[in-house]
Amino acid sequence: MPASSPSLIGSEPFAIPRVRLPFGTPGERPDSEVLRAHAIRWGEEFGLIGPRGGARLAETSLLGLGVALTGTAPRSGATVLMDWFLWAVVLDDRVDDGPWAEDGALDRFSAAVDAITRGQEDQAGVHDPMLTVLIDDLWPRTGRLADAAWLERLRGHLLHHLDAQRDLVRMRETAADIGSEEYVRIRRHTFGAPLFFDLIEAADGVVLPADPCGQGCWPVLRDRAADVVSWTNDIHSVAKDVVLGERFNLVTVLAQERRLAPQAAVDAAHEMLATAVGDFTAVKRRHLGHAELPEADRPDVARAAGRLEQVMTACVDWHRTTSRYHLRSGTPAQDDHRSVRTGEATPTLKSRQFETDPYPLYERLRTTFPLAYDEPTDTWLLSRHADVRTALTDQRFTNANYTWQITPLLGHSIVSMDGREHTAHRALLTPEFRSRALAVMHESITEVATSLVERLRGRDTADLITEFTTPLPVQVIARLLGLPTDTPEQVARLRNWTKVGFSYLGNYRQDPGLLTYGLASRDDFYAYLQPYLDARRTQPGNDLISVMFDSVVDGQPLSEEYIRGCCAILLTAGSETSNAGLANLIVNVLDEPGVRDAVRRDPALVDHALTETLRRDAPMQLVLRQTSEAVELPSGTVPAGATVACLIGAANRDPERFRLPDAFDLHRADSVDREYSAASSHVAFGAGRHFCLGSHLVRAELTAGLRILLDAFPDLRWAPGFTPRPTGFVKRCPPRLDVAL
Repeated sequence: MPASSPSLIGSEPFAIPRVRLPFGTPGERPDSEVLRAHAIRWGEEFGLIGPRGGARLAETSLLGLGVALTGTAPRSGATVLMDWFLWAVVLDDRVDDGPWAEDGALDRFSAAVDAITRGQEDQAGVHDPMLTVLIDDLWPRTGRLADAAWLERLRGHLLHHLDAQRDLVRMRETAADIGSEEYVRIRRHTFGAPLFFDLIEAADGVVLPADPCGQGCWPVLRDRAADVVSWTNDIHSVAKDVVLGERFNLVTVLAQERRLAPQAAVDAAHEMLATAVGDFTAVKRRHLGHAELPEADRPDVARAAGRLEQVMTACVDWHRTTSRYHLRSGTPAQDDHRSVRTGEATPTLKSRQFETDPYPLYERLRTTFPLAYDEPTDTWLLSRHADVRTALTDQRFTNANYTWQITPLLGHSIVSMDGREHTAHRALLTPEFRSRALAVMHESITEVATSLVERLRGRDTADLITEFTTPLPVQVIARLLGLPTDTPEQVARLRNWTKVGFSYLGNYRQDPGLLTYGLASRDDFYAYLQPYLDARRTQPGNDLISVMFDSVVDGQPLSEEYIRGCCAILLTAGSETSNAGLANLIVNVLDEPGVRDAVRRDPALVDHALTETLRRDAPMQLVLRQTSEAVELPSGTVPAGATVACLIGAANRDPERFRLPDAFDLHRADSVDREYSAASSHVAFGAGRHFCLGSHLVRAELTAGLRILLDAFPDLRWAPGFTPRPTGFVKRCPPRLDVAL
């Protein structure tokens, strides 16, 4: 946790004060549900949200603030305003929830928005759905709301919004502190208030001059209103921000700057907000009383000022009741003076610590929150071994989650099947990963691994991720399917598809860029695959594609759509998890004292090293399920229809199941063979009916690969100055393995 907010973390409680405004409450629009439905359809049509995002928007109050902002604006203007609201929410989530905005990505996005709004960017080369919708729909519709001068002012506020987001991202990356004066200036734009004030004016059909009275009152009114709505957000979201490590909140900034205790910092922020409300009221009275204000403009100015009051009130009401910014979900607090203890907060999957070092969070979940609801991702978290294993074996925990996780990409596949249908389709593939077929694959594994090692001979150093752990499983699975891997270019092309496909599968944050890029990559892969499907249909060979064309389920041949999807799943899942598993195995063999020498003396111990690696450093840290009904677990009850995250990495380090679970014990497993079956003690391969189909292939691939690597380079060690640093959450392994050969 950054040094600037530790005073807000811990057991000391603080109360969220009731924010009271002396303004009227805006009424509910009669077409509010129509506006919500429109925004969801629009977001899905243009790829800003996926099926799960659309369902969640329909079930929660998230769009309620957008509806409130529309006031009594005509439907045409209100829909544009709603679409901008959804666009801004998606951008906010992308900036806050993951690595998307880092390493210059937000800079490039902002430059593209600048070009689009100047009319200098066309569709060619633009793939991000937030940009394509701006080109194709949102910016043209916005331009019809008012005149060119207004549109240019709106454009400036949009770019200021992006600039402010970029400033905060840079501050996060550099761990820079910020004073309250600078924070207030930036915060108006990070929240997007000036942008939405412009949109509200145009949607209402009342666009005012920049300074109607000539005394600077109107800009001050907008600034004070922007402060009220953004600080309201800060006060209500402070607990969640602290838990997520977000330092850029008015409360935490004041706590750092003034060295305040939690309650004092909250009260100071509340006092600033109340002062801003008082300033707004005083300036409004002065503004309307100015003789310089043209009499003809007074009704419009009064109406616009009243709309700002409605916006402030709507923001206060919405933030007080919505779960989006509160520490926990559930029914809205009955007492607005809610007592909060950030030390008692449930960790959320949106925390970046899950990607950098999840194990302290796993321990906290197991000991304090073994069954936890993560409101930001709408997911129930299971962390104890007993609960996770039950969820992976109990048929009431279904694969229905894949209807949004992967079905939009690959259609109905073995991954999303349950019950008899799953059993029948699994039975077709199981023989191809067992006995005689596995022996044939052993030959392929040896050939590929030996070829990769030969390319490394004569070199002093290498990155094993790029040159060994990645191409090995890609080539093995491709050979199994009968796809060519004769050139580095062919392997790289397949590797790109597997990487994108796995990112789509693991996109639990539902980033729109991954959703759209995944579909485009799938189409590219299917176009590549089609000639091989055509050939195997007429001239079968000794490969898995031919086997699938020759297979029948319930008297019907498998459809080509199913076979295409199956090829994509096998290539993606078989490559990405094996890549990470082999990388983690190499790390443990080189890092753990005596392990490298032990497996060199006794190659049979490679099996033990892999088994322990899969347990302690599982390549897949998370598997999702969905409940068909309420289910009682050892740690509590999961409701019906819930998305459930089985935290594999947490379960595999549960001290109730494994002695000294954080230690690497080469001889931990009583029976290595059992660890590659459904009776495995760890859950790296899953459990029950969906136990990993390719577990024996993974075992053969990774153990043979490591043996061949160590035979060729018996003194294998880390390159000078290099330390492996595992990253990632759904798939966890180091991004590089720089070794001295």
